[in-house]
Amino acid sequence: MQIGMRFAAILMVSLMSGCATGPLPRAVYQDPTTIIRIQFDSKAGQGHGHPATVSPDAIRHVLEGMRVQSRSAFVPSLLTGGASLNAAFAKEEQDVLGTHLSRALAEAKPDELVTFYRRVSTPAVGLAITSGGLFVHGRYLYVILANSRTMPSEGMSQSIVSEIDPVDSPLLPISRTAFRATFVPSTSLVPEDERWVWPYIDQGRVVVIDLVQLGRDSRSQKSHTSP
Repeated sequence: MQIGMRFAAILMVSLMSGCATGPLPRAVYQDPTTIIRIQFDSKAGQGHGHPATVSPDAIRHVLEGMRVQSRSAFVPSLLTGGASLNAAFAKEEQDVLGTHLSRALAEAKPDELVTFYRRVSTPAVGLAITSGGLFVHGRYLYVILANSRTMPSEGMSQSIVSEIDPVDSPLLPISRTAFRATFVPSTSLVPEDERWVWPYIDQGRVVVIDLVQLGRDSRSQKSHTSP
């Protein structure tokens, strides 16, 4: 990673979080494309519900339901009357991340959250980054999708002088305008006026899921698909 990229990321995080300090993050899993860490959360308030038991299958179900919606192309479909939603995580990513994120939540402390970082490369896009974090608060799972297949150069259109790779700052959004996040089925999604607000630079990328309702929706879906 270039020094300029790392410095820019650190500078932006400092502006976002007020230079919060704490213990260094600890890695739960790492391979050439994926990093799962547990890090101190200065905005945890009275504390998150950690350590938390969320099964790998439940995490996979959450990742399967995560959607991104383009902000620059927010044009309602002529057929559906709504804006198009794209899956945030491919099936392979759901499988890779599910087990490790479940384990990390079980190891996290009340003043910590879990972060994820993935580098992906495709012929159409080239190098792109998916990153963010999650934590449990009460019966709710908070998912922060900071980047979704975001190219390191996308921030340069917003007065940033160099490419950014947020490998050390997974909660840092490279581009502030690219997308917003949501979840399907919407019955598991907690409305903004019914949830505790975790301060973040872009609330449009904070998705809050009711884990109890998610279980009900999952069982209902299985019963409808069973022969």
